Amino acid sequence: MRIISFLKNALKTLQKRVGRSKGVSPLVSHDHDVQLIRSLRGKRIPSARQWARLPGLLTLREKRLFGVAGIVLLGSLVWFGYDMFSSQLMTVPAVGGRYIEAVIGAPQHINPLFAPTNDTDVDISRLVYSGLMRHNTEHGLVPDLATQPPEKSEDGLVYTFHLRENATWHDGEPFTADDVVFTIEALQNPAINSPLLVSFQGVLVEKVDDYTVRFTLPEAFPAFLSSLTVGILPEHLWFDTPIDQMRLSQKNIQPIGTGPYKFSKLVKDESGRIVRYELTRFEEWYRQAPYIEEFVFAFYSAYAGPGGAIQDLREKKVDGLHFVPYDLRSQIARKNIVLKTLQLPQYTALMYNQTHNPVLEALDLRKALTCSIDKERILRETLDNEGEIIHSPVLPEFPGYDRERKTERCDTAAANETLDAVYDRLSVDDYRAQLLEEEIGRYKESLDVASSTAEEGEGGITADTSDEEVVVPEDILVQINEALDTRIDPAQPFYRVDDDGDIVSLMLVTSDTTEYSHAVHLIAGMWQELGITTKITLVPPKDIPKQVLKERNYDVLLYGMIVGEDPDQYPFWHSSQIDFPGLNLSAYVNRSVDTVLEEARETSDPEQESAKYKEFQDLLLADVPAVFLYMPTYTYALHNDILGFRVVRISHPADRFNGIESWYMKTKKVWNTHAGS
Repeated sequence: MRIISFLKNALKTLQKRVGRSKGVSPLVSHDHDVQLIRSLRGKRIPSARQWARLPGLLTLREKRLFGVAGIVLLGSLVWFGYDMFSSQLMTVPAVGGRYIEAVIGAPQHINPLFAPTNDTDVDISRLVYSGLMRHNTEHGLVPDLATQPPEKSEDGLVYTFHLRENATWHDGEPFTADDVVFTIEALQNPAINSPLLVSFQGVLVEKVDDYTVRFTLPEAFPAFLSSLTVGILPEHLWFDTPIDQMRLSQKNIQPIGTGPYKFSKLVKDESGRIVRYELTRFEEWYRQAPYIEEFVFAFYSAYAGPGGAIQDLREKKVDGLHFVPYDLRSQIARKNIVLKTLQLPQYTALMYNQTHNPVLEALDLRKALTCSIDKERILRETLDNEGEIIHSPVLPEFPGYDRERKTERCDTAAANETLDAVYDRLSVDDYRAQLLEEEIGRYKESLDVASSTAEEGEGGITADTSDEEVVVPEDILVQINEALDTRIDPAQPFYRVDDDGDIVSLMLVTSDTTEYSHAVHLIAGMWQELGITTKITLVPPKDIPKQVLKERNYDVLLYGMIVGEDPDQYPFWHSSQIDFPGLNLSAYVNRSVDTVLEEARETSDPEQESAKYKEFQDLLLADVPAVFLYMPTYTYALHNDILGFRVVRISHPADRFNGIESWYMKTKKVWNTHAGS
């Protein structure tokens, strides 16, 4: 209405001006005004012709005001439209991206039958292969290649699985029950020597039809389902591989599985060591295919230093680090790097290998070594208290765990009093004199050998050393004493000698990591106070399985045992597991313990299971085959642009990949069909 009123006044003024200029009488002008007003009566919106004349009626100031108002109106309409449109969109993960994870170590056998002895192999196998069962992000056990939980007989001996009919191998071949039967029978073959054999001993696996398999157990084993997370091998690729050639097959490095990622390529350095291993998204995966297009493992020999894993993580050359040692966290901490701390059922312990060094057969010595160890100090100085002291291999929340159970702690004087009854003491001066005499004897023997050689040949040394009073030159004595200085630790207060007069010495072996290196030096210092000499050997982590675990070449081993979700202690302490790939690293043999462990894994009664594991601990700790130190946490590093990680609890480091199909690096906008509903 204001516009019409404005136009009326403008037209009236215009008519007057025109009338005056053309000599039109006011009466005629009035008539035109009346006609114009009548023509506008009832019209709320001016016509296009009227709008076209509007600019000529406005002053410059009015034109500017109209322009600003028009811009504001247009902007408001655009903003309103965008807001309405964007409210109907949501951001979701998109396929794409290349994730690179730094790993200290190297792959050896990416094969579920052999992988458990190498964490790197387990990591890659977890992405390439699938099992009948799997763990979700909450660490619950759910079906994977099986369509549903198994049908279980009332006596707990028979499990029947129905398999997915839409699963295919990475080479396009269909997955069937034949693959399951082949895999289980292969790992049951003693000639293959799989560390998983113990979980399937006596288990009968049968093909019911192409997509149904049945397992029959010799006795009830409640934790059996967790064993079936093992990856399944493709029978059509492995059936013609001789048993003795399986570990050497190229298929262990270029695997074919049914998992979310498939092998793409590997890169080796000049020495032939694998330095990069690349996987790509398997688009035909039977579940939701992963969002991240490429998954790459980059292998390093060290965390710190130029070209180390940490430097590359900070420089965004890699997107994640498989494990973060506690002492290096300050080097990693950055606003764009997220540290994931996960609970891991793992413990660090000292294993006494009684078969490697007879001195460890003495129970009193093992007790003295054990009670002299200050666990609190070790945890404080190696992990800054980021862990929990333990006194048994049965961990919190496991059947039979007793928080009140403690390892006896003794002072140095009490431990030495026990050892004095078994071993004599030798002072440092007497030990040095003994070594000096031995070195002088070797020097004289070398002169005898040189003299004999000279007499047989022409010319050369002709000195006569038949006289036992040969004077050792001063410079030789200086060299001998300098060599002794490096052999005798000034911190050693005295030495222990056995009945044969030999020095009581132990070889302590562990992985060459900052945590373990610091721990063994602390332990060696504690044992020095008992007169025990300790020779420390640090082995590169990647060489531990082959050089240490396989050969059992150690007196004492500091090692981290990953227990997993299964409370079963059989693989670690039953006498049948003392040889590689068994995990009885103390070579511990106690028939009563064997019986209790067998009974514990057979019962389905929680109370009886708990009672058996309490009995197991009583027997084990009385024999002192090991020292149980602490249970650490597991820390994983990711750049903050890696989204979708939801894991909190794990039973193995590879469990960080539970829910890997939900990780993403790219996003997109899609229409929200649920908006407003």
